[in-house]
Amino acid sequence: MLCLNKNPIDCFFPVYKEMVSSFHAGGNDIGMNSRSSLHVLEGTERLIKEELVRCIWFGQHLKRACLCTDNGSRLEILSPGWWNSEGGPDFKHAEFLLEGKGLVKGDIEVHVFSSDWIRHQHHKQSTYDTVCLHVALWNDNHGAYMKNHRGQTIPQLTLSKYLDAELDELVELIDVESYLKGKKVNPGYCQTEMENQKVNDQWIGRFLDYAGDERILQKAKRYERWLEKGTFEQVLYEAVMESLGYKNNKEPFFTLASRLPLEDIRYVIPEDASAQKKKKNMQSLLLGMAGLLPQQRNKKPTDDKETANYINDIEHAWNEIQKKINRDPLTKNDWSYAGIRPANFPERRIAAIANILSECSSLSIFRYLLSVLEKVENYQEERKIIKRLVEDIQSIFLGISDSYWSYHYTWYGKKLAKPVKLLGKERASNIFINVIIPILLIYARKHSNTKIEKVLHLTYRNYTPLPDTSVTKFMGNRIFGQPNVSKKIINSVRRQQGLYQIFKDFCENDNMSCNKCALYLSMVKD
Repeated sequence: MLCLNKNPIDCFFPVYKEMVSSFHAGGNDIGMNSRSSLHVLEGTERLIKEELVRCIWFGQHLKRACLCTDNGSRLEILSPGWWNSEGGPDFKHAEFLLEGKGLVKGDIEVHVFSSDWIRHQHHKQSTYDTVCLHVALWNDNHGAYMKNHRGQTIPQLTLSKYLDAELDELVELIDVESYLKGKKVNPGYCQTEMENQKVNDQWIGRFLDYAGDERILQKAKRYERWLEKGTFEQVLYEAVMESLGYKNNKEPFFTLASRLPLEDIRYVIPEDASAQKKKKNMQSLLLGMAGLLPQQRNKKPTDDKETANYINDIEHAWNEIQKKINRDPLTKNDWSYAGIRPANFPERRIAAIANILSECSSLSIFRYLLSVLEKVENYQEERKIIKRLVEDIQSIFLGISDSYWSYHYTWYGKKLAKPVKLLGKERASNIFINVIIPILLIYARKHSNTKIEKVLHLTYRNYTPLPDTSVTKFMGNRIFGQPNVSKKIINSVRRQQGLYQIFKDFCENDNMSCNKCALYLSMVKD
């Protein structure tokens, strides 16, 4: 079993990444196949799995207007097919138009590499004779088509040529975990090996700690790429906005922040404006640029006096402000309300960030964070450092309220009897862990401030776990088998984030790469 006691414990050190790299160095295969099914995405160190490629295909995250098969035939997708959770091709009953053949109906098989068709022996399996299009993320054998069991040629589409966003952006955007809901969780190799070797809680906890550190480091790398084009203030603003979008609205929230940078907001809303005017103008600016004002959605006037007065004030302010903004707003079609609780509707989230920015000096959340760090750096007691850092930072998210949106879910909805927070504790915690810690870590390292990094790591490793998601439940069953064992070991958000990291790297395809998982290999290594 790999010794895990020789590495630093008070900073973000890439121990996990080094372990993964050592097991998969040079493309050497660890498992049964002649080639690893893991592919490291350069620049992000993410392991691309077939499940993600299926999501790209099913969601049609493609430049659909210019698709061509690998032999040059034009292709128009009418339907990607039905997701097949049983044996056989990945998608059933797809439809597309193919140059020279017209309308084609049949099944779709999806792979990470084009050579996986042969490696998985599909050319020898009659089950795959119904496949009418082979879809691969990368064409590594440079062929233009595949052959089925009957020797018939199957056209091939290479997705990497036609992605509608950078691959690392799609990795962040696509919610693969939603496809796990309802699936039966099979025990992992790691669970069996833990039982065989009687692995103690301390060892497995330490491994998860390092995996959790890696998750923060990968998030930091993502934000470092953003910093190549923007300042810390702007990047933090964009990252917070993206996080407010939760699952369905990450992209429009990020687009809104990019289209309306802090520099432009400061131009439109002067620092010396009164607090009330600043808040009103900020809401009108953000809601107007989001395309969510009633006048932009052709909403009829309301008889409710309070709502009518609020809408009149906000829209009047927008009509003046938009003269200074030389950018097109988003539209209502950019936003999704499906599966979202009313308390988390985009209008309320936008009102929240508008009020947060209004209350920060120079409209900068980042400057506020630095002021908090300056205070806690002087504390000596660890518990006081953690308490002050978390409470002071989260207070700007949890302490906000609004005379209208605290009592309304929608523009014309019935007024609530009691105020409802614009942002809840769970969302504030997610922002703190997934956005603020990684960005402050980058800042600390750029300024060679090891004290800040140690404060961040101290807080991270002592932060209590967030509420369970489908992924953490899946991983708890996958690794430990019993919920009580899982909860005993997953006693910090650091270890919980470690579950996410291992899931993203190895578990998305159930048993596909179980024998290549760094957790399992660390147990069997002499």
